[in-house]
Amino acid sequence: MEVFNTRNVASMSAEVRQKLEWHHLLPMYFDGYADLGPSNPSAVARAANNARAILLYDLPLPPSGFIELVANQTSGKSKQDWKMTMDGKQGMGKSTSCFYYAARYATEMADRFGQDPKDYFSLNNAVLLQDTEGVMQLLDEVEKGQAVVIDDAGVAAGSREFATLSNRNLNKIYQTCRPKRWFTQFNVPVVTHVDLQIRELVAAKSYVYAKFHDDGFNLVKINTTELVTSGKRNVEYKHRLAPQGKKIDFHTAYSPDIVPGFEGFMEKYDIRREEASSNLISETATSEKERKTGTNKREKQYQAVLDKWGDTVLKMKMHDDSYATIRQKTGLTQYYIDKIFVDMTERKND
Repeated sequence: MEVFNTRNVASMSAEVRQKLEWHHLLPMYFDGYADLGPSNPSAVARAANNARAILLYDLPLPPSGFIELVANQTSGKSKQDWKMTMDGKQGMGKSTSCFYYAARYATEMADRFGQDPKDYFSLNNAVLLQDTEGVMQLLDEVEKGQAVVIDDAGVAAGSREFATLSNRNLNKIYQTCRPKRWFTQFNVPVVTHVDLQIRELVAAKSYVYAKFHDDGFNLVKINTTELVTSGKRNVEYKHRLAPQGKKIDFHTAYSPDIVPGFEGFMEKYDIRREEASSNLISETATSEKERKTGTNKREKQYQAVLDKWGDTVLKMKMHDDSYATIRQKTGLTQYYIDKIFVDMTERKND
């Protein structure tokens, strides 16, 4: 499927232009939005009909003002990142929506800089929030300017342990997003489950407003937020995202599978997510058993790594070797290198 942006839409072929005129969609491609009329339930139906027609008649994807806004921010002179939450009940299509926007962002960045979309987003850029090891690997390996999706494992409902772990991992991610200028989407079941200090730092908050899974798309609301102190209370004001100065009511999110270069993405991700979720559940059950028996499998594994590489890491760090050099020698992530160095230094000083 062809993907248009504001730079190449004017060069569309006569055949494509004729098809868009036939379906009364041509203005949407050049204006960057569709006029849905009064804000009422009929507007939702009109937005859905436009999205449905694009898929049904195999029309090109129109320019996305939202995606170009994000790309301008992450690749511009201001050197900023873009963080956004995606809220919605289980089964609403949060993950699919996030991956579509990530794929569109990757396509936009690749078009701007003459690269491959997979240079900006791949399966390795998606990780479950509760998977601490996966989060640390992502922080260590994903390069600047890429799209990142932090997905919810779907196993955290009502679990204080998982909620604490999630917020701790989010803090680590937030410390990395800005210098790496990522487009980061956080998929959360309920955004209020995230710590307030973290929610205040996102550029936008989005949620799946209406799902049309049988048709292959969702309608998403994206709002920027403004926190104003009124007396002793913090009042949050929401503003519709307005790329190109035009407030948009609904943003369409298709499956990433229709974006060139990302065919079959969701099937591959669903397999990986199911495996990761099963591992998290298994680890939680194992940890609970070990807690009752007074043993800790994770600590034993770390101790084995410490015994094997402790002296090597200490020596190389003292020699001011780079993380890349140490990682090449040991295969350890930056997180474990730092942890081992601290533990070995303390052991040496004792």
